[in-house]
Amino acid sequence: MKHFLKKFANGLKRWYILLVLLAIYIPLVLIIILSFNGETTRGNIKLNFDVPTFVNYINLFHNDQFINSLLNSLLLGAIVTPFSLLFGVLACSGLWKSRQSTKNFVLNISRFSIMSPEVITGISLVLLFSAAWIPLGFHFGFFTVVLSHISFCTPYVIITVYPRMMKLNNNLVLASYDLGYSKMKTFLKVIVPHLLPSIFTSAVIVIAMSWDDFIITNMVNGSWQTLGIAIYMTRKGIKAWVITFGAILTIITVLVMFFTTIVKSKGFKHIKRKK
Repeated sequence: MKHFLKKFANGLKRWYILLVLLAIYIPLVLIIILSFNGETTRGNIKLNFDVPTFVNYINLFHNDQFINSLLNSLLLGAIVTPFSLLFGVLACSGLWKSRQSTKNFVLNISRFSIMSPEVITGISLVLLFSAAWIPLGFHFGFFTVVLSHISFCTPYVIITVYPRMMKLNNNLVLASYDLGYSKMKTFLKVIVPHLLPSIFTSAVIVIAMSWDDFIITNMVNGSWQTLGIAIYMTRKGIKAWVITFGAILTIITVLVMFFTTIVKSKGFKHIKRKK
């Protein structure tokens, strides 16, 4: 018995990484496979494997619910991302020369906002809009969703950009001033280029958070629907368009990762040749 357990433990050590990867990627593979099934009369995905067909992909771009929610999410991301990046980068730029106590306060507030449950954040935003927005004659809808997304996405930008900001050499900024550049030109020509890698990473995080959010958006959206809400609201069966759209996202992600890996490997080979 002890020999068997020891042998089992050794085998598990060898294969546990593979098992974890299978547990992660098998559902994604199933989504891609199921996307080539047909759909039922109610628009749900057929779970029984049949002759592969592209009917779901054809119907996807004729589905008004999908098209409208997709356009809403694209519009939302196009507005929320630049504003979140602007506020986050400006905050980090201000923190760069601030006192340590101020830095700690802002960073702790940002971390608290990220760690705070979405339900609590959503309730606080609903109360805020009910007290300051609704009395002005406005309603829950597009603008409340935009403001809410900016509020919970900006802390992610601050946490991501701040470490890069602290690595900025102050001599570069002083040299820019000596050359006659104003503070605005120095910010655009020196600080922003230095922060570009972190800004790009922050943009990806903001877009992902904005697209994926359901709880906060559902509490402040009124009747305005995003793609996340449209997907989460499919309670009576899994809709074929949801599976098809998920398959498209999975395929795009795999292709991006594949080409990124190729580019990085070629870069490493080029560096080794130079050495």
